[in-house]
Amino acid sequence: MKKLLLLTSLLVAFVCLAIPSHAQDNELERPDKCGVAEVDKFVNKSFDTYDESLEISKAVKFISVQGEGDEKHIANAQGEPISKPDALAQLAELLVRAKKQNDNIQSVQDLQKPATDAAKKAPLQKKPKATKNLKIGADALSKTVQETKKQIEEIDRQIEDIKSME
Repeated sequence: MKKLLLLTSLLVAFVCLAIPSHAQDNELERPDKCGVAEVDKFVNKSFDTYDESLEISKAVKFISVQGEGDEKHIANAQGEPISKPDALAQLAELLVRAKKQNDNIQSVQDLQKPATDAAKKAPLQKKPKATKNLKIGADALSKTVQETKKQIEEIDRQIEDIKSME
């Protein structure tokens, strides 16, 4: 019984250590190419927009309004004060990037059907990897769509908060 418990504990510890740290952060990892051109193009573009989305998410958190009422002030990620015009300029630039993501998303979505068709017609030896990559690319695109909507809402909210400050 003790051996079984020890073996189970070791197995659980091994599985926990075997999970890569990026998977624990719930970030997707760009897969290797599968050799089906349309699928590789879709996956590559999906991850380009996904990576940009992650960068925008980090940047959105860089500026914050802290305090309440008359005590409100604008700070950067290190808590250092930042001027209202600088904050508004940075947020406006960030909003342009986030809105450009919508255009990028649409162009990637346009690549999805040809990629799906190509995966269906792929040679038998490439089909499993193409199908897997197609799913991972679709997941990256889906996360980007969800995140971009949140980013635009958050940036708009931050701009309104800052504009309302005296």
